[in-house]
Amino acid sequence: MLPSPPKALTTVQNRYLMASMFTTGAIVLILEIVGTRVISPFYGSSIYCWSALITVTLVALAAGYQWGGSVADRGPSLTLFARLLSLAAACVALAPVMRSPVLRVTTGLGVELGTLASAVILFAPALVFLSMLGPLAIRLTTLGLDTVGRRSGHVYAVSTLGSVLGAVLAGFVLIPHLSTLQVFYGMAILLLLLSALGSWLSQIKIPLPQLAVAAAAILFGFWPRPIPKTNVLVNKESSYGQIKVLETGDKRYLLMNGTNQSFALLPDLKNGSQYAHSLELAPLLRPQSKNALVIGLGAGLLSTEWEKSYGLVVDSIEIDPDIVAVAKKYFGYAPRGQVFIEDGRTFVERAPKRYDIVVLDAFANEEPPYHLFTREAFTAIKARLKPGGIFAVNIASLVHSPGNEPWLAAYKTLQAVFPEVRAFIGDDIHEGIANVVIFSSEGSLADQKAASAVRSAAARDLKTMLAAPLLPDPEELAQVPLMSDDHAPMEFLMAQTARRWRPLLQRQIPDVLLY
Repeated sequence: MLPSPPKALTTVQNRYLMASMFTTGAIVLILEIVGTRVISPFYGSSIYCWSALITVTLVALAAGYQWGGSVADRGPSLTLFARLLSLAAACVALAPVMRSPVLRVTTGLGVELGTLASAVILFAPALVFLSMLGPLAIRLTTLGLDTVGRRSGHVYAVSTLGSVLGAVLAGFVLIPHLSTLQVFYGMAILLLLLSALGSWLSQIKIPLPQLAVAAAAILFGFWPRPIPKTNVLVNKESSYGQIKVLETGDKRYLLMNGTNQSFALLPDLKNGSQYAHSLELAPLLRPQSKNALVIGLGAGLLSTEWEKSYGLVVDSIEIDPDIVAVAKKYFGYAPRGQVFIEDGRTFVERAPKRYDIVVLDAFANEEPPYHLFTREAFTAIKARLKPGGIFAVNIASLVHSPGNEPWLAAYKTLQAVFPEVRAFIGDDIHEGIANVVIFSSEGSLADQKAASAVRSAAARDLKTMLAAPLLPDPEELAQVPLMSDDHAPMEFLMAQTARRWRPLLQRQIPDVLLY
């Protein structure tokens, strides 16, 4: 015998349920997107981070739909709906509070399992409770079998439309303008207020517990706090990740999602990077060069050094305007050349100007942007070079097999575009990882006298690089893909490097990653 249908809801109660489904649909997507900002500063925003969040979201939704359906059949009520909203609010509010201890505890599991375990602990409970609401809303609004299909379709359509809004809000409003803590407490407060309204509609009495907790959450989450004195000078969320500027000893670092992008020596903010000094082989090989283009600004140190030391006018491309602002304020970036705020690929595809030297030093955290490392991208960059110009590439990679596929794939792809290609280890090797610098040109790259003209600050690092050439084995080259717009598995190739790199950062600067 089928259970009796619930009592018919009033128009106001029906509208409340649909408004709640729309709102919770938005919150599910916001949790999924902003959740990466909770984990990625510690574990990186590699393919593992996104895969973990997507996996946990889908499994939690499936579990919630199943559990919610069972609960809805046993005793559907508006009061139960409101209580589930309160439970979801509590789980959402606890996620940022639990972040640091959870990330510390899961570190021993490694990058893959640690990312997955962190996502399960921090986000799965809230997602389960939120997904339980759908079956309950269908049960409450369906009065007979002849309307069950239409009602369930309506509920899930409303929830999905909310998810669309959540995706837009997360990317275009919340992440750029609010801290992660504020986003989570804002969602928790909204869920508590919805719960309070549901309790009032079902029991017609003031829901004091939910209102009191919501008020406490508002005070805790949004009350202005004094910024503690720390060696972290900047800690902000941009549209592309978490930006930190850190001072330690005589160095100032720029970190993006916990990955070191640049560092300067204090007090004069000179570039302290070995591989950046190694890249100076390019202007030394082409001493008559007038201009250069750097794809991936970082702290702007490379552009600054080349303009001062080699008289070049250096244009720069940077996708993140917040990075440009940080470079100018904290690293003394004051270019003679232009700064273009856009994706490097779109710029080189249409830019009318040509350059003596082009440098590709762009990273999306641990990984280089794959669309800048394809044969088509390299061909577009070649078209931006003057005759005989040099294209220099920096890529962080394991340098010896196994795991050296990233630099080998870049080398192989460059060979398909340029007749002359030379690769070197650009700095000290740590845990098997180093910056590999690769020079390409239609002209000669052999000049024994070039290094003798290097400025003294870079002489040691350039000499070290020239003594560490990388000569790819033909058999190894044959096994890596030639990168193209149709097939550029850079994230897959970088997986082993990221797996080694991230624990190294976790051991060296755990407090900074969790700050």
